[in-house]
Amino acid sequence: MTKMQQVIIALNSFSVGILIPVFNLVLLEKGSSLQTLPLLLGIYSVTVLCMELPSGICADIYGRKAVFMLSCGLYAISFCVLFAADNMLWLVPAVIFYGLARAFSSGSLDALIIDQAIGRHGDACLAKVTSRMAVLDGAGLAVGGLAGGIVSDVTGSHLANILLRIILTAMVFILCLIFVKEHSIRDTQQPIPFYEHLRKGRQLIADKSGLGYILLSAFFLGFLLFSLETYWQPAFMQIPEAKGSTWVLGFITFMGFLAVTIGNIAVQKLLDRYNSKWWSIYNVFRILFAVGILVFALQKGVIGFVSCYTSIYLLLGACNVAESTLVNKLTPNHMRASVLSLSSLNIQIGGLCASVFNSLMVGRLSFSGVWIIAGILIGGCAAGGIYIKSSIGLKRVL
Repeated sequence: MTKMQQVIIALNSFSVGILIPVFNLVLLEKGSSLQTLPLLLGIYSVTVLCMELPSGICADIYGRKAVFMLSCGLYAISFCVLFAADNMLWLVPAVIFYGLARAFSSGSLDALIIDQAIGRHGDACLAKVTSRMAVLDGAGLAVGGLAGGIVSDVTGSHLANILLRIILTAMVFILCLIFVKEHSIRDTQQPIPFYEHLRKGRQLIADKSGLGYILLSAFFLGFLLFSLETYWQPAFMQIPEAKGSTWVLGFITFMGFLAVTIGNIAVQKLLDRYNSKWWSIYNVFRILFAVGILVFALQKGVIGFVSCYTSIYLLLGACNVAESTLVNKLTPNHMRASVLSLSSLNIQIGGLCASVFNSLMVGRLSFSGVWIIAGILIGGCAAGGIYIKSSIGLKRVL
């Protein structure tokens, strides 16, 4: 992984973070209302869901660099439309292009970097590379989110965030064009048709039960994360000692990002030291993650709430790196972007299912009840992974 590749990953994540704190506010200022805001976010989500897997297959067939640069172009179109928007008719194409860009950026650059790292150093480098990418991504998002809030506050306008995002996206595009190298797909192999690639992907998942399990667990992770991120702020503000302490929400968010980064770094050292036990490490951290959610759901005080929230994201960071390492080990180079996109798709489908479930059940179960259900689901999935390993055997799984 070259220094310039690391710069591009960090800069790209930083640019994403610039707009995260104020994106919904921008939509409201540009012509949306509280009633139409969920509609716009729904259009964005549906666009991502529809294009997530096709975009990954396109990256495998036509080239990861080309697809990532296409995503930069789509982002630029989206933000230019958003900058000029003054009513809902403009906002609809803005969020559609935003969803397309999100889908085409998912997994494309990651797949290229991992392929090149494996080509130079073999599978032994997987833990280090996936950890480094996760750390750069998390740090970029954290610093970008902080900078986005400062820019909006200093300028007194959210338009500065949009303009800065356009400039940063253009910089990422130029750096990728100049410094990221990729051999043409036609130089190494004959491209296969789209549907043949899809068939081979289904066969890969059928042949590798471990890969299928990890992709299934991505669904439950999406379900849990959506439930957690939707309700943790109102749940915190219901704690008697927390009333009026809205500033603590920013501190908790920062601690979450920091914990993810620490988890990324810590588990990479474990994976490097015990390179024959990646599957066991992954399952242990998944079980701990599920237990952490259950404990978090029972917290009634500020200190316990903040401590458990931070611990959950520490374990999430550890799980993510272990999962990425396994997925990339199980996936052949020519299918990598497709599998990464499929994993992302499963997370989003899990989040969509959680939105329906939570809207129906949160009034009956309360926040803690919803989190307990999500924790049991992901814990049950982790237990299923242990069963797969013990009953089928590591050779079959891998």
